[in-house]
Amino acid sequence: MTHVQVDGEIPAAPEAVWALVGDFGGFVKALGAPVEIEGAGIGTLRTIKVGSKVIVERLDELDDQARRITYSILQAGPFPVRDYRATMQLAPSGDAATTLTWFSNFEPEGVSEDDAITAVRGIYEGGIAGLRRHFGG
Repeated sequence: MTHVQVDGEIPAAPEAVWALVGDFGGFVKALGAPVEIEGAGIGTLRTIKVGSKVIVERLDELDDQARRITYSILQAGPFPVRDYRATMQLAPSGDAATTLTWFSNFEPEGVSEDDAITAVRGIYEGGIAGLRRHFGG
């Protein structure tokens, strides 16, 4: 299994960041990507359109107390991975900021491990940058 982890600081209180990250569809919508949600609670499916392809993800765990969300990719679309499972974990950082730790384990699919790592890291870094912009950072 390949592991990728990216940590980033968001200029907002953990409660505010969790309101987006803990909403399985809201996080993607806040970043401006088209998303469809099917179901509620654990097992909810999130379909993200990427050009003419789709990524289908399933909500596996949601812990409001720990501010942690875990999901799996069921259909990777253009994403070069399989057996992908990711977690987003929030922690306070100073007086009014939040550290987001986003990590996953997966198998590369159709590309080298380095290329898969680059693709996954790019998604995480882009998502963290999007959250920073959303909160005015």
